[in-house]
This record gives sequence, structure tokens and C-alpha cells, in this order.
Amino acid sequence: MASEAGAETDAAESDLGVDLDEFEDLPTTDIEVELHVHFGMAGSFPLRMADIFFASDGLHLAEYSYITPMFGLGTKKHRREASAMQDVYDVHGLDEVLLQADTVYWLGDEGIDRVLLHRGGRFGRPKLTVYPADETERSHAYRLHENDDTDALAAELREVADGRPFDVVVKSGWGFAPRENVARFFS
Repeated sequence: MASEAGAETDAAESDLGVDLDEFEDLPTTDIEVELHVHFGMAGSFPLRMADIFFASDGLHLAEYSYITPMFGLGTKKHRREASAMQDVYDVHGLDEVLLQADTVYWLGDEGIDRVLLHRGGRFGRPKLTVYPADETERSHAYRLHENDDTDALAAELREVADGRPFDVVVKSGWGFAPRENVARFFS
């Protein structure tokens, strides 16, 4: 009898073995995520990891870990950190990701001029850049490390942008713009 009870699975238990019912009474912002772009990296030293959320209230850029080339990339810390943040999102949702992140940038739909997706290529990963409507603000650019299907991502971005005041632009190449990259680094 005990083995039958242990074999039954609770419908409210996640793939991680966490009882999701424990978290029902926690406060929530009720922000609906329309598109989650997971495992982006920005910067040169140290690299900053980020997840990008197009949501019902605008765009959330959650930067959550700093990685150095020798002790981060060499030991695959970036993969562990990205996996851990995905687990936080899967179990707790956007609210907890925003709390766990080191830095969060938020842009309302009117605060975004355009979203530019470079498809990447043989020598580079795809790159997603968000340009704010206010030209005095800095852009936010992230190399995407979990998304190899840029056609599907482009379609999802266009779907999210439909009816919103910003454009989605998709270009070939890896999006290296030395002057813009240096300006973003010093802003």
C-alpha cells in the first residue's frame, strides 16, 4: 500500500520536485510574460548574464550574474547560472527572477524605439539589441546562447510587437558595431 501512495505523483509538483502549492499564497505582481528570451550575455569583462522578458507591462531585462572568461566560462559557470535562473523562473515566475537579478532594466512599450535581432552566423552568436525611444538612454545588447532558431525567435518578436509602438528589425550577420559597442560600454 505504501508503494502505491509513493508512486502517485502530485499534479502540483514541478519537474524539479518542488511542491508548487507551497508558493500559492506569496504576493505576485500578476505580470504576464508574453516572450521569455533565456540566456543572453552582455559586456566584455566581466560578462553579464541576462534573461529578457517581453511582458504585459513592457520589457524587463534581468541581469543576474557576472562571469569572467577564465573562472566563469572555463568552468562552465555560465551554463550553471543560466540553468539555475531558468529553474527559478519555472518554479516561481517572473517576480522571483526580478528579485534575484542583480540589475533590472524596465522599459514600457512607449520607451522602446526598436528591437534589432542579428541572426549571427558562422563566427558569432545571434544578438538581440533593444534601442530606447529616448536617444540619450543607452541601448541594451545581448548575445543569445540558448536560441539557435533565429527564424522562430524573429516570428515571436514580431508577434509580441504587433500592435505596440516599437518595431522589430531582423538582420543578417553578427551585429558588431565598434563605435556603438564602445559607447554602450562607457555609458
